Amino acid sequence: MLNIKMLILGDIEANCYFVTNDEFSLVIDPGAPSDELEKLINDFGADKFKYILLTHGHFDHIGNVKALKKKYPKVTIVISEKDSKFTENANLNLSLFFGDVCDTFKADMEVSDEDKLDFGNDTIRVLLTPGHTQGSVCYLIGNSLFTGDTLFSGTVGRMDFPTGSESDMMKSIKRLSELPGNPDIYCGHNAPTTLEREKKNNYMMRKL
Repeated sequence: MLNIKMLILGDIEANCYFVTNDEFSLVIDPGAPSDELEKLINDFGADKFKYILLTHGHFDHIGNVKALKKKYPKVTIVISEKDSKFTENANLNLSLFFGDVCDTFKADMEVSDEDKLDFGNDTIRVLLTPGHTQGSVCYLIGNSLFTGDTLFSGTVGRMDFPTGSESDMMKSIKRLSELPGNPDIYCGHNAPTTLEREKKNNYMMRKL
């Protein structure tokens, strides 16, 4: 069974998630330094810290990755192959635009659509969902879907940044709307939601 702790980090208030099961922990989108996050990692066991999963390459989601890697060198940094250049490019990751250039780094693993990652008794399924960026991905773990800046409660992510695309976003939202069941959705900003709630209330899903 997954245990999910949401932390709101940085000036733009991006959501970061600390996720554990019986064996391992992972962090999704650590965009800014957080003593609370490091305490969660250490309390669960630094030796059990398996992944840093990045939903996309914008600075408010990757800003603390290099510092965490330095403290926990065995952790595996994961990003989509199509967003891999964002981690070393201040224009693509928007840190230059917002005047807060973040430390550059290289991911340890680049993933593609429908890749699967081992997480003890759980499997992490990678879903490529371009639109906010060309390489935005969602991570599905059991009944929990981490959508980054693709899908929010009631809306979707911006499409006017470099490599963003409205047509890609519509395809991605359609794909998510067709997922079976009613997964819990953990967004990159704002409150969690569910897929059924978004099908009923999200203006982009209602346009499909």
